[in-house]
Amino acid sequence: MMFRVFLLLVLFFGIANGEDSNSYKVVPIVSSNPTAGTGVGVMGVMMYNADKTSSPSQALISAQYTDTDSYNIFIVNKLFIDSDKWQSNTVYGHIYNNTSFGIDTSEFYLPIDYIKPEFSVTIDAALQQLIYLISDDIYIGGQIFYISQEFEAQNEEGKFFLVSSGIEESMQRGGLGATFSYDTRGRDEKFYPRDSTWINVACNYFPSFFGSDETFYNFLINARKYIPLGKSDDILALQFMGQYCSEDTPDGALAALGMRNILRGFPIGKYKTRYLNAIQSEYRYTIADTRFRLVPFVGYANLSGGSKGTGEKTNRNRDNGDYFSGGAGVHYILDKKFKLDYRVDVAYSSDNEVSVYASINQAF
Repeated sequence: MMFRVFLLLVLFFGIANGEDSNSYKVVPIVSSNPTAGTGVGVMGVMMYNADKTSSPSQALISAQYTDTDSYNIFIVNKLFIDSDKWQSNTVYGHIYNNTSFGIDTSEFYLPIDYIKPEFSVTIDAALQQLIYLISDDIYIGGQIFYISQEFEAQNEEGKFFLVSSGIEESMQRGGLGATFSYDTRGRDEKFYPRDSTWINVACNYFPSFFGSDETFYNFLINARKYIPLGKSDDILALQFMGQYCSEDTPDGALAALGMRNILRGFPIGKYKTRYLNAIQSEYRYTIADTRFRLVPFVGYANLSGGSKGTGEKTNRNRDNGDYFSGGAGVHYILDKKFKLDYRVDVAYSSDNEVSVYASINQAF
């Protein structure tokens, strides 16, 4: 099935690329981590203008398969219309992930000090966000989302991990959110910001009548600063991310490390708690007059507040602590007009693991 998806993507974007090489791109994507395995796939990107007065919009579809017999498919559309007064973000993802990792259980009161849980999870998730410009650089809006998760243990240690983490075999939930944004990015900076600030604050509510076993909520802040250094396209990028979850937040909605959240070098979902505070920075240096950039990066995160675990012998605080990662990437400027980069990042984490990621767009 996955190979058929890959062929369809290559065929569609290959035809489109022939019509307008400045608007359509297809690239390979790669991810490799000792815990999550090695995955390869393809990503198709269409850059387009919804109207003449707005920033370029972006439609993206990707599919990836890993050597752990896992796969994922993502569809994203970022739309800017009416001189950027309206902005829409639509996301759909389907993930099937086989997971296996080691855990020190010396504090779990078990007869052994190390276990290796194995389990799989199938996730379907959708998000629709819409925001509106109410004043200079200030947006307000809302979002609605839904997620379904199905877990299956592959060994007895996997069963123990799921139960002790408070993870149910089947979970469905929906939510509503309100957002506030401060965004000084210009119309040509949405995908490569230069001298700008972007701050997004969201409060999300998950009522029981939307499918959750218990009502819960979370608060998120994502703040980014872009500072030009040297040449006009040499940028110091800084990010702070905070996520704070209520007591009854289920495992799948906890704050988590991971490359699609913050801190490259950690597999998604391995570490998660109720509270996350994290910072990262990278320097995007354009090499002479070429299309290449050299991008060193570093990040730090603190997890606290414990997990959802409900078992009597659960160590809810096992993921609390400090985490670090750093590394470097090489970017290739795919499209100068639309400020589109293809990047390959190599990250080293405080877990003493080396990870590799190849994808499109900036990390943040």
